[in-house]
Amino acid sequence: MALYKIFPAIGIARIGASEDFFVGPEIPGQGPIEAETGAPVTRFKASNPEKDKIRKQAARFHLFQSAGGLDWVPANLPEGAVVEWTVTLENKKAAVRRKGAPPKSPERPQIDPPLEPLRIRAPETSISGKNAASTLMIGTIKNAAGDPVFSKDVVLGQLRTDAQGRLLVLGGNGEVGTTGPALTGSFYRNRGWYDDVSDGPVTARITLPGTAPIDAEGGAWVVITPPDFAPGIGGVVTLYDVIRQVGYDSLGMPKPTSSIPYLLEIAPLIQRAHRLRFVHDNANWRDAAFNSNNLASGLPEHRQARRDVGERIRDTESILDGYIPSNPPGPPFKLRQWQIDMLVAWVDWNPGSIETTTQPITTITPEGLTRAALEGAVGQGFCPGIEAGIIVTDPTLFSTPFDFRIDQSKAAAGELTALMAQPWPSDFYQCNSEWWPSQRPDIAPQSADFVNDQESWARGAESEALMAENFQMLGFIVQQGENEVFIEAERNPSLA
Repeated sequence: MALYKIFPAIGIARIGASEDFFVGPEIPGQGPIEAETGAPVTRFKASNPEKDKIRKQAARFHLFQSAGGLDWVPANLPEGAVVEWTVTLENKKAAVRRKGAPPKSPERPQIDPPLEPLRIRAPETSISGKNAASTLMIGTIKNAAGDPVFSKDVVLGQLRTDAQGRLLVLGGNGEVGTTGPALTGSFYRNRGWYDDVSDGPVTARITLPGTAPIDAEGGAWVVITPPDFAPGIGGVVTLYDVIRQVGYDSLGMPKPTSSIPYLLEIAPLIQRAHRLRFVHDNANWRDAAFNSNNLASGLPEHRQARRDVGERIRDTESILDGYIPSNPPGPPFKLRQWQIDMLVAWVDWNPGSIETTTQPITTITPEGLTRAALEGAVGQGFCPGIEAGIIVTDPTLFSTPFDFRIDQSKAAAGELTALMAQPWPSDFYQCNSEWWPSQRPDIAPQSADFVNDQESWARGAESEALMAENFQMLGFIVQQGENEVFIEAERNPSLA
């Protein structure tokens, strides 16, 4: 009997007001794609002249099968087979107990009983077939005990399937609101404020003709997050990097025993660090060392070129923040230890330590789907972060044997986003430098002369309230043509 599994283990969807959507990255090193054609996305907003509606990013889940549980291939189901996908979405953010600052170590969220009515839960929703669409996944937020009467339906998402029956999870419309109280100036705690990000488990039940239903092993998880306003510029430390380190440290993930593939592991990190020059105004990231043609060479005379770039990448630890100056301070921005070890091996390039023949992943694979999804999300700084918080460093969150899969018996819907900013635009406004410019740019280049021709990316949204009101009008920092030049596009022309 075949076994079944869902990939990616964790999918990332993003909110937006447009009914139009695209699909998040599915191959490591490549960006979002159009759902039907697979072509790279070139437009991140609805095509109306106002440029005021961001297209949603869908998380697409694929079903794979295996005869023995080791080698997974795309599921090949017989005629008459039915796959029933089920998703639960929840936003706990306004209902949990919050301290004065985000947690500095993994912490499971706890509902504050008086705030229970502020918990936004959509009913469990199922879908099957091809080219299908579910009803909207709606939860209701109400006033906390003793507060003035309030009730509001909030759309958290919708399920669809594509022409192959694969699951598409779409997020909310980008709603931000309050049950009554005003913003306090805090990025983390604003009582009564809510948004429509969410997360929750994904399952699949496969029924073959004449057989009992089979559940896909372990299910999967979806996290619905704010938009990524620089989708071609990845974080130096991604969510994949952070969880990979957890796997190495605590969950028995075997560390590589052979040489490190340069094109798969090292070249992407160099590119991510180099591209930050388009979203962060810092001269170190425009260092000429990145332009050396000798970075893939292990010759001793090219060690200095490798060392210069390695130092620039390590410099991000002092350039980027990761915590607020509390007592004690929160965890700072740090490269993961496996990244540091990899950089050291690359700079030294001892015999057998680095190889240049393994090519990057260019087709859809189970592991690649998970890696691509998580590499599109930021892994630092967790104060509290953007897509998911420091809870992802808790090894008890994951299933074993480890493959980045969240253990659905040990996690509940809404936990990964519960202790994020309340609401998220407050964090987007206040974290306006040295935090995660690959998602929330600090600068907006206006031409190829990005050093001298740049604007503040957040202009027109320079307060918590204005960010909540105007974020869908802001521009995206995108690559122009085949050259590595990223400039601002799709900004609402009327936004001051």
